[in-house]
Amino acid sequence: MTRFSTDERQLLDESLQSFLSEKYSFERWQKLSGAASREDGSNEWCQYADLGWLGVALPEDFGGSGGGMTELAIVMAATGRHMVLEGLSGTLVLGAAAIERAGSDVQKAELLPKIAAGDLRLAFCHFEPDAGYARDYVKTVARPVGDGYRIEGTKAFSLGADTADRLIVSARIGTADGPVGLFLLARAADGVSLKIAPALDARLGAEVRLAVQVPTSSLLGNAQDDRIALIDHLIDRGAIAACAEACGAMAEATQATIEYLKVREQFGQPLSKFQVLQHRLVDMSLACEEARAIVHAALEALDNGGASAQRAVWHAKVQTAQSARFVGTQCLQLHGGIGMTDELKAGHLYKRLCVCEAMFGDADWYLKQLSLTLPDDAAARPDVRAEACAAA
Repeated sequence: MTRFSTDERQLLDESLQSFLSEKYSFERWQKLSGAASREDGSNEWCQYADLGWLGVALPEDFGGSGGGMTELAIVMAATGRHMVLEGLSGTLVLGAAAIERAGSDVQKAELLPKIAAGDLRLAFCHFEPDAGYARDYVKTVARPVGDGYRIEGTKAFSLGADTADRLIVSARIGTADGPVGLFLLARAADGVSLKIAPALDARLGAEVRLAVQVPTSSLLGNAQDDRIALIDHLIDRGAIAACAEACGAMAEATQATIEYLKVREQFGQPLSKFQVLQHRLVDMSLACEEARAIVHAALEALDNGGASAQRAVWHAKVQTAQSARFVGTQCLQLHGGIGMTDELKAGHLYKRLCVCEAMFGDADWYLKQLSLTLPDDAAARPDVRAEACAAA
């Protein structure tokens, strides 16, 4: 991994904000999200590739910039701020990392450059309808048939699955209790059925039903390796990416509220002049900073490969959810009833925050995991155990 300098990260953020402010305005978002026949975002995707965003975290040997999760988080924060509809997380955060870590040398050489060039879009389809947020629940089975596998099962709603070129699907190999493998399937393959639907925030995705036969080459890596640990890591990446996205949406919600209070008048003066409302704006800004700080710490832990990285991500998910709820509700309250109309972005930002909170596990789920996985030194202390259990 190549360490980006502070200046390089600043330039990346500035390029994102400049492009999206001009090309992905709220009016443009309204047109895309409200279209009777939704565009697949191919034009935007090609532009993202030309600007180098799609390869920001890919190895330089495969056409990328060699960055890490911190650089991806900068991209995801910008997508949250501008409510980008394309499924960047499924490709850049989850799909590319799955191929890089589980794929063979041939698969990496073939697929990763296509991601950087904008020629391959992915969706990560692991969770199943009865799994809740359990990461090791896999009932989909890939049984060897001839020179390939017969995969049967159902995967829960995944953002971006409706337009992805390939789906990365988890399945137990051989039997219902076999090792879990990751398979790369063509979205349009015979035996792959999609139930397309919108998420709360207008992004599209699909439930995936599988009764498909695939060649052996569709398996990432080999059949002997159990990929549960890798899937656990990938979901942590997805969770912190969702936190970064929420940070961007919170910042935009706060700014939109400030701008609204400047023009909305009561008793002959702008609402921004009322001290009690100024205090609430300060509280919103503080909540944004609290979330941003803990997300940054988790990103550093992930990029450095620290032993506490997973717990840092889980803490970030909890804090970000709490901050998002506060900022989102304050944004709506300060806008009043007009905040929930389609004409203003406030309600749409609130919906994006709700989706980010639920992605890869909500705050209650992560609190429970934190209470069940206390460090050895903390587990020996009754006061720490009691505090964690009470929080859960």
